[in-house]
Amino acid sequence: MGLKWGYDALRTLVALPDPATRRTLRKTLQAEGLMHCREVAEMPALADHLARGEPDLLIVALDEQNWDSSGLIREIRQGTIGKNPFMMVIVLLQTPSPVLVTRAVDAGTDDLLLAPWLGRLVLDRLDNFVQGRKPFLITHDYIGPERRAFYREGSPTPQTVQVPNPVQWLSAGNDDRAAYRKQVTQALEAVNLNKIKSCGGQLRFLADRTVEVFSQSGHAAIVPIVRALLDSADEMARRAANTDFAPAIELTASLRGLCQRLLREERAPRPDVVAVLPVLAEAVFSAMYWHEKDALPAV
Repeated sequence: MGLKWGYDALRTLVALPDPATRRTLRKTLQAEGLMHCREVAEMPALADHLARGEPDLLIVALDEQNWDSSGLIREIRQGTIGKNPFMMVIVLLQTPSPVLVTRAVDAGTDDLLLAPWLGRLVLDRLDNFVQGRKPFLITHDYIGPERRAFYREGSPTPQTVQVPNPVQWLSAGNDDRAAYRKQVTQALEAVNLNKIKSCGGQLRFLADRTVEVFSQSGHAAIVPIVRALLDSADEMARRAANTDFAPAIELTASLRGLCQRLLREERAPRPDVVAVLPVLAEAVFSAMYWHEKDALPAV
């Protein structure tokens, strides 16, 4: 077969439910020089390994049965599991179901392969990764390769971040893990900054939407919107912790408190109470740009 590049330092994790296919793929990769290649046979074991380890390349199945790995991939990209949200991820699909393809893409995977999963095809993908990697798009609900055309009309175009490419870095003979971790930390700071900005814009959109829906359809109709608003505010507060966004954090706390009150009370709120949401959201958004820094500590 023969690889164009050296992958002996690449730490690879093969996570497939079928033992024969998993073993064959792992042996093929090892025969081609990927000596640091391990197998995972179950989804709980995969989550545990990701929480403890730091693979450079994850090759994982996705199906509609017991192997819906999209949630784990999304957690990787969001930085809520593992130490490196920028690991390369190849998803293997048994069938080209549009639902599964969309699920994998929306999770932030780098590449997709359809069965049969020949080792040669996986290795070809690695050689393609050496040539480059798509920049990551950062929105309120997505972190991953820029490939989706879902910008809301009238909204600002989301920013992209050039993230580390472990396949490119390690295949070039760079075995300095400390230097690679520095790249990861710098990219995390940029992602965190853009994520905070996206959350700020989402707060304004959802707050305005809450007032609009409340006036048209009443209290019950705004519950899911207020929940989404609270989620965005919570994430913003988490990501902005220990940064220079202190004024925004304080105002976010007020916004979160009002959202919790609206979700807790069964009685319909007065319109003037709901109308406070856009005021608080706008105050948060303005406070974000009062003293903006180029980079923020990553969470």
